[in-house]
Amino acid sequence: MNHLLILYNPYYQQDVIQQHLSVLQEKSQVGFGKIRSKLNDQEKHDSLEEIYKATNEKNFLQLFLTDYANLFVAKVIKVSKEIDEGLIPSYYKEKKLEVEDFFIISDLRELVREDFSLLRDQFLANFIAPNNHTYAIYGNNYVYPLPVRLKEERSYF
Repeated sequence: MNHLLILYNPYYQQDVIQQHLSVLQEKSQVGFGKIRSKLNDQEKHDSLEEIYKATNEKNFLQLFLTDYANLFVAKVIKVSKEIDEGLIPSYYKEKKLEVEDFFIISDLRELVREDFSLLRDQFLANFIAPNNHTYAIYGNNYVYPLPVRLKEERSYF
């Protein structure tokens, strides 16, 4: 099973997850857009395109979404550059956000709410980054989405 980690910025939209959850509940799917970073021109990980192509309903990927206070895991059944606007919250268009890829989500679960210590010690410490080291919160130069492996493999769905 493939796993990706995205560090989302609540300053783009304060209720990011809630807005996506509302669309998911209404439409049974929602697109989570990976916003193109204005700060870095780093290349995406080579393995991402392979992961994206291999993703489908039977071979879903687990997308971990965090802002370092909260952690969610999404069941991603497709990754696409294009999306039906009805499957995304309106703020993407209103704020003219430039999206690299949309992760089509069929389920979303909250793992941690407002607890940095729990997030750091119980979840992020279980992630192995592409450099084969435990995920580093501080002083890293990761490019997101970040392919991760789990020290203790687990499916949340």
